[in-house]
Amino acid sequence: MFKSIELTQERKIILIGGAILLLLGAIYRFYPVIISAVSASDEIAMKKNHVEKFLRIVEQRKQAVNENGYFKRRFKQMESRLLTGETPTLAAVAIQKILNEISDASDVKFMTMRVMKPKEGENTGYVRLPVQFSMNSDVVQLKEIIYQIEASSKLLVITELAAKITKSKDRQLIRSRITVEGVMKAHRAES
Repeated sequence: MFKSIELTQERKIILIGGAILLLLGAIYRFYPVIISAVSASDEIAMKKNHVEKFLRIVEQRKQAVNENGYFKRRFKQMESRLLTGETPTLAAVAIQKILNEISDASDVKFMTMRVMKPKEGENTGYVRLPVQFSMNSDVVQLKEIIYQIEASSKLLVITELAAKITKSKDRQLIRSRITVEGVMKAHRAES
């Protein structure tokens, strides 16, 4: 049925050209299918990356909301330790009262106590109220007073402590000058 076809140079070129044309026709015909398959897989991968990114953002938001709640509770706890009073002078009286209670409990008498000028922080909304006192005590009493000041139910901070050892008749005393600061919310004048 088929006779032997002699492949000449010209026929080989025609066959190769025909094969190339068939290949180009097939590519042209199936190009949209191939591209849509490739682009669909790329699009799926891209959407998967977007979904993962959004899930990470959602998780970070949940974590931020939890941390925000924690810090709000902590802030309220800290604010409950602030001094109250209509004026800085009244709040300073509260500091003096606390210090007098501490001195009575430690069996130490303060030699002097004075309220110093309040320090209002810039743009903070809080006022620092320094109270300075001096006393003679032994080491144990000094340690106890410092501990009681720092452990007070109100936020009190020792900002300055100057101590000097002096000799008494039978024991060594420590002459101390301590500055304690309390904090209160600044009351703004309403217009």
